[in-house]
Amino acid sequence: MALAPTEPFDLIIIGAGAAGLSVASGGAQLGLKVALVEAGEMGGDCLNAGCVPSKALLAAAKAAHQLSKGAPQLGVTIKGGVDVDYAAVMAHVRGAIDHIAPHDSQERFEGLGVNVIQAEAHFTSNNTVSGTDHSGTHYQVTARYFVIATGSHPWVPPVTGIKDTEYLTNETIFSLTECPEHLVIIGGGPIGIEMAQAHRRLGARVSVVDVGPVMFRDDQEIVSRLKHQLEAEGIDFYENIKIEKITAAENKTGEHSSDAPQAGAVIELESGEFLVASHLLVAVGRRPNLASLDLEKAGVKFNEKGIITDNRLRSSNKRIFAIGDVAGRHQFTHMAAYHASIVVQNMLFKLPVRCAEHAVPWVTYTDPEMAQAGLTLPQARQHY
Repeated sequence: MALAPTEPFDLIIIGAGAAGLSVASGGAQLGLKVALVEAGEMGGDCLNAGCVPSKALLAAAKAAHQLSKGAPQLGVTIKGGVDVDYAAVMAHVRGAIDHIAPHDSQERFEGLGVNVIQAEAHFTSNNTVSGTDHSGTHYQVTARYFVIATGSHPWVPPVTGIKDTEYLTNETIFSLTECPEHLVIIGGGPIGIEMAQAHRRLGARVSVVDVGPVMFRDDQEIVSRLKHQLEAEGIDFYENIKIEKITAAENKTGEHSSDAPQAGAVIELESGEFLVASHLLVAVGRRPNLASLDLEKAGVKFNEKGIITDNRLRSSNKRIFAIGDVAGRHQFTHMAAYHASIVVQNMLFKLPVRCAEHAVPWVTYTDPEMAQAGLTLPQARQHY
């Protein structure tokens, strides 16, 4: 949408993921003049590379697993095995994204009265952002309030050789059309564990490598039960072990090499073991998207975890709020929506509502699912 060089807004949101879209919708429906700046895809990580595709993939994997077991107790057995068409599974994943995309689309939000700017945003002062949109047109806009909701990106650890090796992240794994022969996953957090079970059930051999214990933020009694289930399904775990180096290779030999003759990578562990992977998935954590914002020019303080905010989600520049992953707090979609509600109440209704994070619920969508709310027992004992 074309904009005058210094067109003023009540509210400018940077980032069209779950958090930013919630604020944009609320602001527009309350009658504010709202602009939404997004350099990438509408819907952000949740729609395009996170919640939606991962859960669609897990649903397909669960169906394959249940069919393969049959129901002998009911007299139902499966003979000849279950045929998994991995390309069709991924088409189903893309279909799930396409089904939801209109709800997050530029057209829908422009219909709500939001000015959508397809461009990066760079702060040039404490109340101004500018940049160049996808058509090459320069824009510069000012506002009374800003909400930064730029999300996060996969972090790639500084392992020797990884930069010279092809690897997948949650942003690229859903573009595969052939099931990996041997998927090696670096990182045993929620993303790594969900993708491990999904791909194992879809026919891949799967190994998970972590420098510490898998799912270390979750209740370890529950984790041990889940891990037992995953091992029973054939997933190999290498915990509390470092990776010495990764080598991009073909036809390399080493442990398990017969299963992956055309390997994409050889992972050497500090124990001396070698894992030969057809595909390598990096899922060790995420970092906030801050690099292009020029936050210093807006007087916004930040660190490696994200923008520093108070308990009302205000930055050091009180006219600028930060929500979702970029705020350096819990990286969950439901928390992004919660942050959006906090900001709307503070910014638009002038209510001093504070962010409460003492009993945050979260779920890892494995089978069985693993869920908890608030502190684990060891954390509670440590704190109290």
